[in-house]
Amino acid sequence: MAAVWIAPLAVGILLSGCFATAGLFPFGNNTLSWCDMNHQAVPLLMDFQDILAGKASMFLNLQNAGGMDFWGVFFFFLSSPFSFIAAAVPKADFYLLMNVLVMLKLMLSACTAAILFVHVFPHLNVSQISCFAAMYACSGFSLMYYQNIMWLDTVCLFPLLVLGIKQLCAEEKPALFLLMLCAMIVVNYYLSAMVLFWLVLLFAVLASVVTDSHKRNRKLVLVGLCTAAALMITAVIWMPSFLQYRSSGREVNLFASLSSGSFWTDYSTTLPILSCTGAAVAAIPLYFLSEKKSPVRKILFITLLFLLVPLLIDPIDRMWHLGSYQAFPVRFGYIIVLTGLLLTGEYLNTSQQFVVSRIQSNPLFLLAACAGTCMIFICGAHLLVVKKDVLTHYTQTLWNGTEAFKLELVFSVVAVCLYLLLFLGFHYQKLSKCMLCLLLCILTASEICFYTGVYVSSAANNGHTYQSALDLGGRVKDSSLYRMKTDKLYFDTNLMGSLGYPVLDHYTSLTNGTYMDTMQKMGYSSHWMESHSSGGTVLTDSILAQKYSIARNQEENGRSVVYQNRDYSIVRQPYSLPFGFAAQKLGSTLKDGDRFAAQDTLYHTLLGGQGSIVTRYDPTELDRAQVQKRGDNTVYISAEPGGSLFYHIFVKGKTTLYFDCYNHASRDISSPLDNAFRIYVNGMLKADNYPNGSFNGLVDLGTFTGQEVEIRVEVLHDVDCSSFGVAGICDGSLEEALQRTEKANIQAHGNTIAGTVSAKNGGWLVLPMRGGKGFTATVNGEKAQTGTAVGMFLAVKLKQGQNLVTIQYIPPGWTGGIVCSVIGVLAVILLLLMQKKKWLNHLYWLEKPAQVVFAVIAAIFTILLYVFPVAVYLAKNVTNYL
Repeated sequence: MAAVWIAPLAVGILLSGCFATAGLFPFGNNTLSWCDMNHQAVPLLMDFQDILAGKASMFLNLQNAGGMDFWGVFFFFLSSPFSFIAAAVPKADFYLLMNVLVMLKLMLSACTAAILFVHVFPHLNVSQISCFAAMYACSGFSLMYYQNIMWLDTVCLFPLLVLGIKQLCAEEKPALFLLMLCAMIVVNYYLSAMVLFWLVLLFAVLASVVTDSHKRNRKLVLVGLCTAAALMITAVIWMPSFLQYRSSGREVNLFASLSSGSFWTDYSTTLPILSCTGAAVAAIPLYFLSEKKSPVRKILFITLLFLLVPLLIDPIDRMWHLGSYQAFPVRFGYIIVLTGLLLTGEYLNTSQQFVVSRIQSNPLFLLAACAGTCMIFICGAHLLVVKKDVLTHYTQTLWNGTEAFKLELVFSVVAVCLYLLLFLGFHYQKLSKCMLCLLLCILTASEICFYTGVYVSSAANNGHTYQSALDLGGRVKDSSLYRMKTDKLYFDTNLMGSLGYPVLDHYTSLTNGTYMDTMQKMGYSSHWMESHSSGGTVLTDSILAQKYSIARNQEENGRSVVYQNRDYSIVRQPYSLPFGFAAQKLGSTLKDGDRFAAQDTLYHTLLGGQGSIVTRYDPTELDRAQVQKRGDNTVYISAEPGGSLFYHIFVKGKTTLYFDCYNHASRDISSPLDNAFRIYVNGMLKADNYPNGSFNGLVDLGTFTGQEVEIRVEVLHDVDCSSFGVAGICDGSLEEALQRTEKANIQAHGNTIAGTVSAKNGGWLVLPMRGGKGFTATVNGEKAQTGTAVGMFLAVKLKQGQNLVTIQYIPPGWTGGIVCSVIGVLAVILLLLMQKKKWLNHLYWLEKPAQVVFAVIAAIFTILLYVFPVAVYLAKNVTNYL
């Protein structure tokens, strides 16, 4: 059992060397945080710190997406015991904390892998088990995907789940399997879906290999009961999370996703998940070179072959990822690596069982093995120095480059050959156990050092980059409920909420779809699953209680400064309603298309305005450009190179001008509208390459009174759009509407929102946050009707006069999940009691039904994962192959 602590110690030492060479904390001020770790993991962990401190709610979190259910977000990104470390660390140090968390999780992965190998390979010694455990911990999956740090918890738990399967099948002890399956669902319900796919696949192979029908069916009964019980116990987690995902903006058209792209995967990015662990690759030739193939070895090999298919065929890979993926195309890669290592370990374990003790190494063979091992260490170091820019393509783009893959493939092939040389040499008694262990340790260390240099060291960056942004937290002394926005996207979207302010910004796959659509229709910027607070108008900012904004220094535009540091200013917005106001009607869902028309709809519906608050302007001059308005209300803009549209506008009363180019609400990564215009106001550049992924909301051109304004719109390429041109919002009309609006005094505490509002004519209390299922309300102590204003905002029916309103939110599915979890716990207690009392024999009657049910499930899963996606792809693209 010494390997249980030696393996993580070895991983810690190797990673420390990697960190030291790259100046990573604690050996410098660099962080390994990049990509999704910056976008999601770190900011959301800061949110969790606020939740632990009682400043935010797990159910109704106003620091994200204008008020969202944080339950599903927590169990997707944060439900790790390591997350509680956040309570003791200042937010300014969170990017450095990521270095520590990654190291700790990889060390724990080595520990759990060592526990597994100790139990399944009784003939391997400490050094051999430690090497195999280190290989698993530092696999291609861990090194390439560590930015999604929550996935590393699954890597930690998976070896113990495999050990639980062994105990369940060999000893009919279900406790460990049950516990680990529940734990994996808790730490990441998304990846656990792929674990369930693997379980079906594994036991389908087992059922085909094991000939004793009684033993086979008995195993199927136990695994079926345990899996069902685990799903019941964890229902309180995955049930509300699944419902939240169903209402999110992450819409997946399964048929469109499976039929798009290439039939083959991007090998340069998928194959390194396995090839970074040469011993796991060596499992394949070792299987064919084995004289005897035990049932266990057959099961592992056939399972490995099934797992390798998605690495090669993209539609099948997408199906393993529940229909689609944006990046990280092998999210079950740790399963592949461990399966390969188990196969190789089984070969070495068998060899060691029958090897003659104290054999001497063949001198020539030993010389070749030593030379090869030394060569790969030197070659790895040389490549990291000479070809660093090529090898580090992945940490710049999230996809491996062809040249980088070729270099890695050469290294991997040499490593695989050396592993084969060592294992076969030992098997055929050309290499002593002592030399095998020594060379295996050197080879393992060389491989890990090379790939950490490629995928970890190369990501090193300044851990204090966000200091100015984080300094903005807690700088507004305002006890009212308000929102903070940004003039532009200055830093990662989720960092806004992590500052501790209520915001509209959010970026996860769980952002509500209706919310995202409505924000885009109102004129706010959005990209993929990111919802931004930048954009909009003075009207929409007022309705949404955006009382303050973050601006770059020198870009305050006359707004009063509340706080300022070296880079940013917090400024007071010119207009803002409180968080809640009375309206007489709710209206219908905002129409998509014309975002200036949406401003009038909001003005009439929510503020009771009359007439139009929007003034539209036509171009006064066309320079080598044309604007064609079609009957379907779309606009086509075309121009020669350098062509421009000119607007000469004399503004009388105080007016804020805006420019727009927009089609419809979407989650597209890119748009035909991107980089279409360059906009100048009175000769000053206002927006370049608009719209784009960073900003595609309404462009604020400025507020003017009694002056001539010249706006030049340079057309960079032709576009078709639904909302286009320059328009102004009359500030005077807006001020009058805001003054006559009946305002509420609202506060939020946990998942409860409460306050008072006086409504002379009754009507509705409109809160500028997403409404829908899960909300219940009382007015003056009596149950009140809830609804949605303009299809999105939460509304509560008011009585005439003074109203004391209390609103509570419980995630949909949470109550039902609690009931299922209680039933699941009772079922597990009964199952464990039956096992303790040796009553499991009373389940014999379930064996034949279990065989039939499992056969049906296995057939369905096999067809859905391997046949259906290929059929869909070929049906759509067959003409390309004819």
